[in-house]
Amino acid sequence: MGTIEIIPLGKDAAGWERSFEETYRPVVDYLVKTSYVRDVVHTVPGGPAMAEKVRQMIDDALKEEAAQGHMPFDMMPIVDVMARLRGPNGCPWDIAQTHRTLRRFLLEEVYEMLDAIDQGDDAGMREELGDVLYQVVIHSRIGEEEGLFSAQDIVRDITEKMIRRHPHVFSEKSLENKGESVLNWDRLKQGEKRQHHDQMLDGVVKGLPSLLQAYKLQEKAAKVGFDWDKDEDVLAKLDEEWQEFQEALQEQDGDHAEEEAGDVLFVFANVCRHFHIEPECALHRANSKFRRRFSHVEQRVKESGRSWNEFSLDELDSFWKEAKDLERRGCGDGE
Repeated sequence: MGTIEIIPLGKDAAGWERSFEETYRPVVDYLVKTSYVRDVVHTVPGGPAMAEKVRQMIDDALKEEAAQGHMPFDMMPIVDVMARLRGPNGCPWDIAQTHRTLRRFLLEEVYEMLDAIDQGDDAGMREELGDVLYQVVIHSRIGEEEGLFSAQDIVRDITEKMIRRHPHVFSEKSLENKGESVLNWDRLKQGEKRQHHDQMLDGVVKGLPSLLQAYKLQEKAAKVGFDWDKDEDVLAKLDEEWQEFQEALQEQDGDHAEEEAGDVLFVFANVCRHFHIEPECALHRANSKFRRRFSHVEQRVKESGRSWNEFSLDELDSFWKEAKDLERRGCGDGE
């Protein structure tokens, strides 16, 4: 952020001289409460001695906040590291990055976090959340270098947005049920500048993974009533699309088969939505499960000293079933 120059009011409204405490206490409280205290270098009139007294007051205030469990979330250690990495004598790789070159890394870190969740790996989640935070911080540093935004701007903006979108929590206004809360959330979002779209579906980001995008497209459409009334209706639609896909395969028309395969997946995403299943997460879980079990099969093949082509499918499937049994006995995840 740069430097904050502290210019205290030396006299009160009646013209009486203020004490040191009266002069600087409001400034110190503001700096501590807003987390700016670690973000800036403060200049204080009165020379080094007065600056030292103010710094001591800030230190005392921080200790008091910590003792009461009120310390703000402090991003400054990683922000300072990123400033060094992107600085004149920093890391060439970090210096070379742009918002666009970092795009795939952010996506990869999020998926690694999902994998840690699926594995129930608490230490892994902590590590992967740190990697996600690193991505946030390097993007914020680039934004600051370009004069666009800082890490503090990001924290402030999301804080204000969450307060604005939850008036039933942060004001006296209350909501009676979850459904009303969701509707109110959507109304509040539409009131924000970035949420205005010419077309309703424009709010669904095109860069999302395709299954997740299908889920969100149908979720948007359902909010205005474009949806099946009953779960059995959407299940019947899935049967219909599956039949059309099989017919396309019989035609041996690759392009038509691809189109019908897409329709099956699209409708299946809608089936998942009706039963409150997020299809992208479900598929990610299935992929992770396949990796685990196939790794067991591969290990058993290696232990045998035989090559893959020497095994029948039944033999390999027995290793697969063995992996399932081990999961059931070990962690209960033997779907």
